[in-house]
Amino acid sequence: MIKLAIWGLGAAGRARLEAALTHQEIQLAGIISRRPEAATRSLEEVLADPQTQAVAVSLENTGHESAVHRALEAGKHVLVDYPLALTRDSGEALFALARKKNRVLHVEHIGLLSEEHRELKLNVNTKGPLKKGEYLFQAGFNDKLADAERTGPLPLLALPRLLQLADLWGLPTLEEHRLERFESGYSLHLHLRFPRGGILGFTEERKTGLSRRRSLAAQCANGPVSFKTGVQTGGLFAKDLDHFIRRVRGETPCYYDEKTMLDLIGLLQI
Repeated sequence: MIKLAIWGLGAAGRARLEAALTHQEIQLAGIISRRPEAATRSLEEVLADPQTQAVAVSLENTGHESAVHRALEAGKHVLVDYPLALTRDSGEALFALARKKNRVLHVEHIGLLSEEHRELKLNVNTKGPLKKGEYLFQAGFNDKLADAERTGPLPLLALPRLLQLADLWGLPTLEEHRLERFESGYSLHLHLRFPRGGILGFTEERKTGLSRRRSLAAQCANGPVSFKTGVQTGGLFAKDLDHFIRRVRGETPCYYDEKTMLDLIGLLQI
């Protein structure tokens, strides 16, 4: 059994807690929360407990870096929501600390675990290199996302979509970018070039009241690729948690390239 503490009970934290409570190889070591009615242990108690092997961090984006650093320094394996940090250098420093402490540092990117992404990747693999395409992601916007002290730089919210695209066609370079802010949200426009020459227009739009959806229309060397979808389903937090446990046991590597993830954080520092 792996004794795991949950730090933070936002939407991701609640989903991870639910997954942990039903996982046969996890024993819940406590819940750390600013809400007294939800917390079962203090942070100091969890970090000082030698029986607690791992901590799952689900705080505001701007709190990830310091929380991961504290947990690693305390000798814990760490699972954290994206983004790991707000800059590439800070993220690399955390991985260096994890290596020094001989601990697993795993950043959640559940979109890569979805059946939808698996099928899309199989389709892309049969269609050959990308020539050109357009990608659109839309979702709602709220006061929490608008608060830079909690969310951090808005472009970083696009990280999971870019990591999925990099998983399909390789790490892109950024040729052009434009960030438009307005009262009810923002729109991020990127012009991406992939290693084998393909060009993709990427738009991420978040606006109050906007429904969540994604669409891709791409022309590849051997034909078109397209999809349209809404909210991803399929117990993805449970799949990610199971993968983290297997990483702690040394049974599997990360399911994506961590250097690519760090490079994309750097690309989004715009």
